[in-house]
Amino acid sequence: MKKSLRIGRRSQAGDAHHAQAAEAALALLERSVRMHHRRLAVQRLNDAVAMGARVPDEHWHYCREAAAASRNVEVQELFTRCACAAPASSKGPHHG
Repeated sequence: MKKSLRIGRRSQAGDAHHAQAAEAALALLERSVRMHHRRLAVQRLNDAVAMGARVPDEHWHYCREAAAASRNVEVQELFTRCACAAPASSKGPHHG
């Protein structure tokens, strides 16, 4: 999954690679949420948003809670950037 994500991030990546990368980003985010990896989940959220993936509401909620509970300002800022960068169609209400 990480390899698919790396390939899809490349500027020369085609639509198929980009779509695979978005799926991989969501799968990695799902795994991080399932494993209760709070900081990593926020980082994976960033990957998913960057790839234009539609992030499920429960993942937004988990990452929002993880960022709010974190003492790490960088994690909090990363979540805020994700919430601002994601188009409204890729997130439910109240995620910012």
